[in-house]
Order: sequence, then structure tokens, then C-alpha cells
Amino acid sequence: MNKKILIVFLFFITFFTIPFFYQTSFSKYMFEDSFIATKIQIHKKPQIEVIGISNTNTGYEKYANNTHRISLRVKIIEKHVAINHFADDMISIFVDDLAIHPTIKLYLISNDNGEMIYDIMLSRLTGNGTLSIVFPEGIIEDSFGLKNDFQKFDTGVIIDNISPTSSCEELTIENNQSQYIIHSNENIRPLDGWDFYNGNSSLSKMFPSPVAYPITITDYAGNVSDVFVSIQHATNMMLYYVNDNGYPISEFNHSGQISGNQAILDSSSKKTERVIAYLDSDMNHSILQGRVFDYTYWGENTSAICIASEIKYFHGYSPSPTTWYDIYGLNAIHFFGKLALQLGGRGHNDTGYSCINQVNPLPEEIAKQNLYGLSGIAFQLKNCEEYSIVYQIYVASVGWLRASSDGEETTYAHDKPFSAIRMSIVPKSEKQHLINYWNRVIYTNYTD
Repeated sequence: MNKKILIVFLFFITFFTIPFFYQTSFSKYMFEDSFIATKIQIHKKPQIEVIGISNTNTGYEKYANNTHRISLRVKIIEKHVAINHFADDMISIFVDDLAIHPTIKLYLISNDNGEMIYDIMLSRLTGNGTLSIVFPEGIIEDSFGLKNDFQKFDTGVIIDNISPTSSCEELTIENNQSQYIIHSNENIRPLDGWDFYNGNSSLSKMFPSPVAYPITITDYAGNVSDVFVSIQHATNMMLYYVNDNGYPISEFNHSGQISGNQAILDSSSKKTERVIAYLDSDMNHSILQGRVFDYTYWGENTSAICIASEIKYFHGYSPSPTTWYDIYGLNAIHFFGKLALQLGGRGHNDTGYSCINQVNPLPEEIAKQNLYGLSGIAFQLKNCEEYSIVYQIYVASVGWLRASSDGEETTYAHDKPFSAIRMSIVPKSEKQHLINYWNRVIYTNYTD
């Protein structure tokens, strides 16, 4: 009995444990479970980005005034644009916190693959402060009803429509030169021939002699203001001169002073018969050179003796169209106790005076008309690269002629002698400033 029970027990154990020792299912059907992940697309709002800024204020792109044009390149990112209100009347422009109303022009550059590129051109910008642009909410809407957010973009460009203000000081330093300093209330651009002084808001330059003229300073935004340079105390390089037109002479003129202005004041017909000049400087005095065209009653190939200095002068170019007189030549004289260079000579318009070796005296009626004298003149500073000499002549019934410099002849016509002259020495970088200033009075009877 026990043996039978054991056999039955072993059978049941074997029957129920065999399936668990095999990987293969003995079921008639096999079931496979599969799980499908849901694809969820999260849609973003339309995006507006400023991707570039340019400025016509070349070299100073972070500054602008109402003469410049600011260009902003803007990218709109949205594949499904349903409503596009991106237009010039939907964009706001601010300078600091003040809304301004410049000219706005909008250009669509491209529209491809979900990106639109626009250029926004801003001009006639007013106010003073930092420029920013505002894109309001909802100017771009997609097909899902999503709209762009409000955005205020700081361009980093400073709008400045105020001209710089300045003050000046003249410092006398060694060798009797002057250091002239222009102080501005803001940073200014470099000025040819000048150096920055303790930062970018002040300019400095050395001057050897007195001179006066205006120059223009410019701030970073391009605003300008005139500064009147007035050098009074420099005496390192002094040019002295007189214009002898028959009026009494009591002293030399210098530094742009008018010599012979009494003839202008009197509307006189008197003409310049000689110019006397000398250079007082540490430099070799012979660097001052001159030549003239001398228009005489006696005509070509004639000469006469100056009744004041007994120096010979010639009709036509003296010494020639290509050569020069200097202080160490035969035309040197002592005048007011100074060794000076004489160009021309007295006697052109004196009754009864005649040329050398001829009996052809000036008739009284001709002499009264003052028809003769110096009609063209030129000066230069020989082998002097640092400084220029500027000169200007006055012709009766015409006025002041355009200023000339550095060896250029100035003349109205060789048969029209001049009545007055002014001259000055300046650093070469300042020559054009002085010429421009003197040219303001051309064809006038200016005498100040």
C-alpha cells in the first residue's frame, strides 16, 4: 500500500514540474503585446530677432545724428504664418524713454523655410539718447493662433543731435612757442595736425607765431562746431612786412595784419610800389624768398632806380619767373633798423621820374592816376617742410583776391597793381584753414 502511494506521488510531482523546465510554450496560441508611443508636437510662438545693425556713420557706428541712416536686419521665425502685420506703422522707435517718429522704410529680403528676413531703414532720427526698437505683441500670428511676444530691442546706438561746445587756452612754453588747447564737453574726432590732450575730448597743437582763424571740431555722432583759434603770445617765428603805396609808414606789420589798408579806407588809386619783409626766427633768415611782377610805365626790358633805397627794379618778373630773391641778395636793405628783403621799388608813379638810360619821364597826368606798381607777388619758405607762408593782395575796384601760399603767384592781371597785402606763417596742417578764412572776404573792401 505504501508502495502504491509513493508511485502516485512521484507521478504527480513529475507531471506538474516538467513545463517549468522548458522555454517553449505548449499553448495553441501565442500573444504579443506591443506599445505605441504617442507623438506630441509642442508648437512655439512666432519669434522676432534682430540679427544685424549697420550705420552710415562710418568709423563711429555706435553714434548717429539726424543725418545718418540706421539699418536693422530682422529675422522672423515661423513656418505657419497666418497673419502678418509686420509693417512700418506697427513698429515703434524710442530714444531713451521718448518715442520718436523717424522715417521708417521696410524691405522684405527673403521668405524661405519658415524664416522671413526684413531690413528696417531708420532716418531723420531726433532726440538724444540710446536708440531702441519695439515690436508689439501680435504682429505675427500662426495658424494655431499663437502670437509673438512684445519685445523691446536696445540697438546700442547713441543718438546725439547736440553740437559740441568748447573752450580754449594758450600756454606759452619754451622757445617762445605756444601750446594751444581746445577743450570740448564730449569726445571729438581726430583733427589733422592736432594731438589729443589728456583724453579724447581735448586737442593740442604747437604754434611758432601769432595767427587767427576758425577750425571745425566734430563729435562722434558727426555734429560740428566752429572754434576760433587765436594765437597771441608765440614769437618763435615772426614774419614782418610793409606795403609801400605812398602813404606814411611807421612800423612793420605782422601775423596777418593788413599793410596798406589806408588806401582801401580812402578808396585811393594809390598802388603798391614795393614790399619789404624779413623773418625773425632761429632759422636761417634766407629761407624767406620772394619774387614779383613789376608793372612799369617804361615797359619791357627796362629798369629804374628806387628813389628810396637806390636799388634797381625791373619791369616784369623780378628776378625771373623761376628764380627768387632772398635777404642775402642785392635787394637787401635796412628798414626801421632791420635787415630786410625789398621787392620792387619806389618811383613808378612819381612825376618826372624816368627809367635808367632813357629820357622818358612820367607825365604829371599819368602820375596822378597811379597806374603802376607791383601786380603779382609770390613768397616761399625754402626747404621748410613744417611751415607754410600764406599771402593775399587787394586790388582797387576788384577787392581782395583769393589767398595764395608757398610759391604760388597771386595776381588779378599784370597790368593791375595791388594796393594792400597781408601775410602770415602757419604750420602746414593749418594752411588751408587760414586760406579758407581769408577767402571769406574776397572781392570786398575788408580792412579789419
